[in-house]
Amino acid sequence: MVELTGTIQHIIFRKDEFLIAKFATDEGVHTIKGLILGVEKSEEITVFGDWTNDPKYGLQFSVHRWERPIPRTSDQVLAFLSSPLIKGCGLKIAKAIVEALGSNALNIILEKGEECLTNIKGIGPKNAKRIVESVKNTYELQRILFELQGYGLPDNIVTRAYQKFGSNTSEIIKRNPYELTKINLIGFIKADEVAKRIGILPNSLFRIESAILYKLKEMCYDEGHCFIPENDLLIETLKILNHNVEQSHFVTQDDIRLGLVNLEDQNRIVIEKDRVYLPYLYKCEKRLAKRIQTFLRQKKIPVWEELIHAKIREYQNKNGIILVENQRKAILTLFQQNLMILTGGPGVGKTATTKAIIDVFSQIHPEATIKLAAPTGRASRKLSEVTGIDAYTIHRLIGMKVGSEPEYNETNPIMADLLIIDEFSMVDIQLADMLFAALSPTTKVLLVGDPDQLPSVNPGNVLSDLLSAGVPHVALNHIFRQAEGSQIITNAHRINKGLPIRIDPTQQDFFFLERTDPEEIAQTIRRGVKQLIMNGYSPSDIMILSPIKRGVIGTEELNAAMQAEINPPSPNKKEVTLGKTVYREGDKVIHIRNNPQKDVFNGDLGIIHRIDYLVDEAGVPTDELGIYCMINGREIPYSLEDLKELQLGYCITIHKSQGGQAPIVIIPVSTSHYKMLAKNLLYTGVTRAEQIVFLIGSKKALNIAIHNNRVVQRNTTLQMRIYSNEIHEDPVSTSQLQYAF
Repeated sequence: MVELTGTIQHIIFRKDEFLIAKFATDEGVHTIKGLILGVEKSEEITVFGDWTNDPKYGLQFSVHRWERPIPRTSDQVLAFLSSPLIKGCGLKIAKAIVEALGSNALNIILEKGEECLTNIKGIGPKNAKRIVESVKNTYELQRILFELQGYGLPDNIVTRAYQKFGSNTSEIIKRNPYELTKINLIGFIKADEVAKRIGILPNSLFRIESAILYKLKEMCYDEGHCFIPENDLLIETLKILNHNVEQSHFVTQDDIRLGLVNLEDQNRIVIEKDRVYLPYLYKCEKRLAKRIQTFLRQKKIPVWEELIHAKIREYQNKNGIILVENQRKAILTLFQQNLMILTGGPGVGKTATTKAIIDVFSQIHPEATIKLAAPTGRASRKLSEVTGIDAYTIHRLIGMKVGSEPEYNETNPIMADLLIIDEFSMVDIQLADMLFAALSPTTKVLLVGDPDQLPSVNPGNVLSDLLSAGVPHVALNHIFRQAEGSQIITNAHRINKGLPIRIDPTQQDFFFLERTDPEEIAQTIRRGVKQLIMNGYSPSDIMILSPIKRGVIGTEELNAAMQAEINPPSPNKKEVTLGKTVYREGDKVIHIRNNPQKDVFNGDLGIIHRIDYLVDEAGVPTDELGIYCMINGREIPYSLEDLKELQLGYCITIHKSQGGQAPIVIIPVSTSHYKMLAKNLLYTGVTRAEQIVFLIGSKKALNIAIHNNRVVQRNTTLQMRIYSNEIHEDPVSTSQLQYAF
């Protein structure tokens, strides 16, 4: 490791702890980059690290750790105390401190704190506190980093822990490194490595409690559960605790049960019968069930059926269409119920029915406020296009902002007479809870979805639970003639029924290319996409969907391969690198987190339009390099720090594709991802295509997927809680509803 001492000459880029700067030493001026907290221009520091040769930016010094030399002479101490780094201490007070404490003043302040300053003339208790905090923030972190080196914790993690724990950081981490998991700085596996280096015993209760929480969260979020049966959690926790541990230190089932009791006492888990919940998932289920009950208990409003049927006939005549029986039933049911679900697969008229509902409702209630929403930006834009009404993401609808509660809630409900939520199969338990909390029970709610698609990425199976709980429901199942001519729709329904696909070679909208080797599948995809681009399609027109992330036909390797194939390096294209990923002008990208501030949401796709310096609020260019992406027709700026919200988007997971569509969909189907060969995955992927589907893989894998009807059962109690108070009433027959509004 190389040591350099010098002065910060010019700060090129700064984001949180990360810094790129020009650094002047006796040997010359160098570029340094690393996690360096709180240094200013002209400040002298010592950095430790290695020289790296960046292919684009040349020789750079990569900083592993750094420190400020503590001033040793009276003049150095005076200059430091009177600098902007120290709050509440000007030149006059600095001189008084040096006169009272001498050249060792900083060490005395670090050791004794405020008590060594309070007797100095001109320094009151408030100023003493500010001076001590400033000095400690400058040098105490340096000491803590030194004390914790060797335990395998990166400096940025220690720095963020110091911001939380302050001067006790080193003691807290050495006593219980699993405390870092509580504030989401590291996961259990990393904390376990640190604990082993510190010498914490494998059967420590700290370790056991952390492992329980780690497995509980992992099992809920990996498999979509709202709770885990206690025995299942116990078994899985034992596996990770006793892995590579000497038998004398084995953790027992009784140890786990004690950990569960302690966690429950700390309100960090909820145990109900034999079900173990994360507290917020438990609260979400209970609140949502109560709100659904409120909707279902609302007094039914008698309706004049003949008026509704007359308006339906008017709508049909005006638009030159005939609605089938269940479409007409859906319209009537909406007027009879406060909460209703409309379901159906592709080509059965969900969109046409939704448009008819909006039209008839508007005719009967011309002053009504109608609002539309969907879980993703892509789905909301599609809903807006087909209805002609502005549609929101659910996050925007409820006024969700990062780091704060939604704007709309029980005391400030959304003002709407009719609310329609599309793609409801994607809605998880937490989002559903926030949505219904923001609704007045007098608002009519229509939930539209396809129960055969994949459920939400996050915990919960809300659409399925509401259907099972008996929420009023109309299912559309008539495939319309224009849809029957589409092999995409026909084969989607065949896949859903567990039947083999049929391909008519005279049609050009559905293809199966047989390949068995994953490398051969990947090569076929690369060649096919290149040919499609040559034929005039753009990367935005092509959606490559893989059920997995790893492997030669997983999203990670296919993204790198497609980038190299259709957007290779060029002197005319700027690029930046973050970790192993290169982001280049012209790349297709996907946004992977909800960001209400940017009005961009998880799953939104875009193209890197340009790489340039960012501008400040006044529109003045800064020294900070950024990426500008065209997403949803708008240019969105991303700082280098923001790149954690972007991934290459040439190939995405089938889960990420929900709510979106593209003219062309390409899906690798291989026994190499055997565990992911499932009917609902294939069905969801195929139904993303608007014009053409390419399935590339083996017939064996395709048949396994089509016949694998095993849907992973999600652990939820929403249905049970809705039923709990016997809320169901006998449906009011339509013959009893012959009344005017």
